[in-house]
Amino acid sequence: MEHFWLIWTVSVLCAFCIIPVQSRTIRRQVQLQAEVQPTGRVPPLVAVMMLQTSVLLALATAAGLWLLPATGLRLWVVEHSSQGVALPFSLQAFWVVSVVSGVVAGIVVNFVDRCWFQPHMTAKRGQAAISSRFLGLLSSFYGGVCEEVLMRLGVMTVVVFFAQKLGLGGSSYWLGIAVAAIVFACAHLPGNYMTYGKGSIVTCWTPVIPLFYSGEGDSVVAHRKKASVFID
Repeated sequence: MEHFWLIWTVSVLCAFCIIPVQSRTIRRQVQLQAEVQPTGRVPPLVAVMMLQTSVLLALATAAGLWLLPATGLRLWVVEHSSQGVALPFSLQAFWVVSVVSGVVAGIVVNFVDRCWFQPHMTAKRGQAAISSRFLGLLSSFYGGVCEEVLMRLGVMTVVVFFAQKLGLGGSSYWLGIAVAAIVFACAHLPGNYMTYGKGSIVTCWTPVIPLFYSGEGDSVVAHRKKASVFID
């Protein structure tokens, strides 16, 4: 539990980066449903959402760090950065593989999204929630840090722990990856329903993008002593 405050503080700060996107989304939803003009103020609901996110990040961090020693997973990069712990892998190779695979995955998904998904969509607000590169950059901090803490350090570690208690052995890591990826994917449905409305295309395609990214990253964890950004 020694890294709790470090991980929780960084993840909460990254969560605050999503406030502009949340504010725009809520204002548009209010306009759509109540036909009122935006006031220019941050809706109180944003503060509630930030409090909820902070609590969830605290729970995920605490549960993950508490159960981590029993699972065989390690915070390799964090331990190396904060304590100088020797790494069982090349840090340079780790970053090269992470960056290259992330760029390739992003290009593939973005291409398919633009060529197939978006042409079939009718945005309810006439504009996506993330409508500029700056907002996209801010959102990337939430996705790259907060969702990693919630899904990998939190959900995946908990699932691996209980799976090992059930005697699943090495399969527990793959089960943890699968469950975390599915939860991660389904968590994106409400936001896209709010933006695009409910429909078969939204329901089918929304989980594909998070599953692709999550599977691409988490597969590294399953290969024993490689590494993820947070855990392995």
